[in-house]
Amino acid sequence: MRRLILFVLLLTATLAVWGQTGVNFEALTFGEALSKAKAENKWVFVDCYTTWCGPCRLMTDSVFSQAKVGDFFNPRFVSVKLDMEKEEGKQFGKSYGVASYPTFFLIRPDSTLQHKITGAYRADEFLRLVKEGMEDTETLGSLEEKYRAGERDKAFLYRYLRTLHASNEWSKVPVVTDELLKMATDEEKVSEDYWFIFGDSQLSPADSKAFEYLKGQRERFHATIGRERVDRRLAEDFCYEILDIMGGETEPVEPKRFKAIEKEIKKMKLVNEKYLLSALEIAKVAGNGDIDRLLDVCEKELPVLKQDSQLAIGILFRLAGPFLQYQNCPLSAATPAQRARWEEMIQLKKNN
Repeated sequence: MRRLILFVLLLTATLAVWGQTGVNFEALTFGEALSKAKAENKWVFVDCYTTWCGPCRLMTDSVFSQAKVGDFFNPRFVSVKLDMEKEEGKQFGKSYGVASYPTFFLIRPDSTLQHKITGAYRADEFLRLVKEGMEDTETLGSLEEKYRAGERDKAFLYRYLRTLHASNEWSKVPVVTDELLKMATDEEKVSEDYWFIFGDSQLSPADSKAFEYLKGQRERFHATIGRERVDRRLAEDFCYEILDIMGGETEPVEPKRFKAIEKEIKKMKLVNEKYLLSALEIAKVAGNGDIDRLLDVCEKELPVLKQDSQLAIGILFRLAGPFLQYQNCPLSAATPAQRARWEEMIQLKKNN
């Protein structure tokens, strides 16, 4: 009888091993995972997720469930998942910097950061990124250690800033950006290599020295980057403000503010000026409750805006909600006849 029991236990254990596929995420706290990793000579892999995050679920269902991913991870990592809306996840996010979901961390047993990966990927691409993160001596973790140790030469700051940018480490970006731009020549600043700074509002917000430099050296940027890309970047703040007004995400706007926006747009002489001015005309009437008047203006301005598809899509979403949901938007109170007019209008726009 004892032999039979032993046989059943061994068989059960064997079947469990055979049946195990994918990454073995353990029900441990981060501290427990570190202790276990140190005892087993492994690293810690942390999946930072939220329950509502689609890409997070995609990684869980389509990547971490694959046998080849588990075959790589399980011998090398103690793997844990942290819900970023629960207390431990919030604390971890503050300590290690989590700005988007999903975010994945490769952490050494001494709790120091080796590498950070953001976003969803196919299995082979994700495995490549993890392997590079484990082997690379220029990972986010190693670069941060050098930065804290005082390394400040220009080539290093450039590599560090690019890595911070790729890792969504926005809290550290402003200081490093300023340090790098103080050392860079004008020729470097207006080059394609440095455009990632000036072309991204996270690295060069409207109140930054970098954005002021972009405006001041606009003609030089036109020559190296192209007028279309540069002017669209300069127009971003106008676009955001107009769309926010249209969607009711700001306090009621006084007529003088509309006049000021129009004056600022015309002063800039941007390549996409006419699209911005058309959008502004719609914004002026979007919040006054007169839906017939709003539809009249849209009928006039949408044919102009169709030439700027990105801005046009933003406007359609603001006015009628995503996918014509008509919720919390200027057209939410529209009558069936007014909705039919709107839907005919945007269908005609598609066909033009």
